[in-house]
Amino acid sequence: MYFVSKNLKKKYNITDERAALYEAAETWVDALNGREFLGGSKPNLADLAVFGVLRPIRYLRSGKDMVEHTRIGGWYTRMENNVGQSSRMKA
Repeated sequence: MYFVSKNLKKKYNITDERAALYEAAETWVDALNGREFLGGSKPNLADLAVFGVLRPIRYLRSGKDMVEHTRIGGWYTRMENNVGQSSRMKA
């Protein structure tokens, strides 16, 4: 995975990963265009896909910073409320 990430960074000319994450979050919020979700009043598959990517990092340092430094926090909270708790089983 290390080499994959290096190749992707080079391919998309990403020099600052955190700035790229913030930019992607802002692009998502812009796409919402004032709606609660991309699907309107209810999440659609696109909302679920983005949420699925962000959920694992939400409580890591980069995820916390993303919510603090972008406008995605409101959308993320609404998604958490709609999707509910993780169904992960504790071993």
